[in-house]
Amino acid sequence: MGTSIVDNLAVHVTCISDDFLDKYLGTANGDYIKVYLFMLRHRGEQFSKEQAADALNLTDKDIERALRYWEKQGVFESSSGSIQDQDMEEEAEHRIVRRRKVKKAAITEEDFLEAEEKIETLQGTVDDVETDEEFNSILYFARQMLPSLPSVRQVGALKFMYKELKMSSDVIEFLIEYCASAKKTTYQYMQAVAMNWHEQGVATVAQATELVKSIEESKNKKQTSRAASKSSGKANKFINLEQREVDYDSIVNLRTLNRMKNVTN
Repeated sequence: MGTSIVDNLAVHVTCISDDFLDKYLGTANGDYIKVYLFMLRHRGEQFSKEQAADALNLTDKDIERALRYWEKQGVFESSSGSIQDQDMEEEAEHRIVRRRKVKKAAITEEDFLEAEEKIETLQGTVDDVETDEEFNSILYFARQMLPSLPSVRQVGALKFMYKELKMSSDVIEFLIEYCASAKKTTYQYMQAVAMNWHEQGVATVAQATELVKSIEESKNKKQTSRAASKSSGKANKFINLEQREVDYDSIVNLRTLNRMKNVTN
């Protein structure tokens, strides 16, 4: 009769580089850290972004965003057996369109005019960003997400976010994704969103995500209240009191109307 020996002292460990702890632990987003540790734990294994998202309780887009971040940092490169660019393109093509209302922002006509003047100025100074790898990665992302190649004004709006508003590439890419999901990709709309986020102090993807989430929850609550009011059959002067919500569309439209009035006067 044979003897089966079990080594109870065997230890399975994942080692973390000191370079990673020194360079990235204090600056990388928390979700990015989680994705890095997951990649490190499953190094050499085959897995999909869906599996990574399920394991980390994140969305597929969170995984993609983290992978792009670590690839830009030069920490690792995704192989053809893990997360493929084709998957990302299919996700972009089949993205679920969600209209998101936003909080009222104090953006004036003067703010838009000042921003457009800066965009016009930046359009003639492409040399300073042509060799900027970070901005080039933003343009690459925009080409993948926008329905057509970025126009001159769209590129100008992105440069305005990057150079004037000092927005990070991750936040700009999240903004592009946000606008593309709503099928609102004109340079005016993206400019309005960027200025609103800047006014509200959005500096990280986590802050932008929380803002979008809170807006979505607020919209859902209003829709639920209106539905409850209709089903009751009784008018409620408080619930049915509709106030004009100012979203990015209304900001852009108001600006257009003001400019038309100035032309006719």
